[in-house]
Amino acid sequence: MYKPEYYIVFDIERNFRPYQSDIPAEIVDIGAIKIEACTMNVVASFSSLVKPKSSLSRHTTKLTGITKQDIKEAERFPQAIERFREFVGEEYMLVTWGKEDYSFLKEDCVLHGVECPNLEKDRRFDLQKFVFHAYEELFPNQPSLKLAVEKLALQWEGEQHRAFDDAKNTTSIFLKVAMEKDLYGSYRRQSEPLLLEEGVLTDKGRKKLTRWVFKELKKGQHSSLTWGAFTKSRTWENALDQHDFDDTALQQLQGYFKTALRKAKQQLHALNALKKKSDGMDQKPI
Repeated sequence: MYKPEYYIVFDIERNFRPYQSDIPAEIVDIGAIKIEACTMNVVASFSSLVKPKSSLSRHTTKLTGITKQDIKEAERFPQAIERFREFVGEEYMLVTWGKEDYSFLKEDCVLHGVECPNLEKDRRFDLQKFVFHAYEELFPNQPSLKLAVEKLALQWEGEQHRAFDDAKNTTSIFLKVAMEKDLYGSYRRQSEPLLLEEGVLTDKGRKKLTRWVFKELKKGQHSSLTWGAFTKSRTWENALDQHDFDDTALQQLQGYFKTALRKAKQQLHALNALKKKSDGMDQKPI
């Protein structure tokens, strides 16, 4: 197993619109903390706002507190990612809360035609997944970053949904976990959230599948989502991180998929109708 010289704990925030849109959800905030692996000491930090091609959405400002004025003089992504690549160096492992930041980073590198940091699996550590499995007694479900800080008896620092502050809090968890657990150990939950009862999908199981399908539809990558396409998605991959599905469970989930898809489409339609009106002015270029 790859043993890095440094751990790079990082977080990003994106210019997000909570409805289907052709406008890319570009990165607007990058924060990272560098930890020397042999001592587990923090040795450097990185923080950068990023100016996207499209205007900053109201949703992004509401969530992060970042305003159009804040990013007016910020670097564009190619310049910011070049500095980030210099910061991480060569012998590193990226540590994140969840896996989505890796794909977001790769998407923006492709969008701007620039070299991306090494995102191979042996260079990635999903702390959220690790905590969920290694601290089963604390977390019946996969925890948010804020909940994990609370349950692990740590003190939250800064503001939520700002990249550097989220990276700092992720670092606090990572350092605590490194003292209490084997970072390279294999942890697996002994019990699973109850999605089936007597071989039948529970109400909780049906609601979970509907949420997963809704999440996948919201990405806007599917004109017609099938069960086969869904099981190849990142959303399904994340579900597999939380649950061990046997053949009976898979059959039940597949059998309910069409109903979940119909309900998810209804939810997405209602959300789009609400958000398009409120964010109609966000289409103008900066």
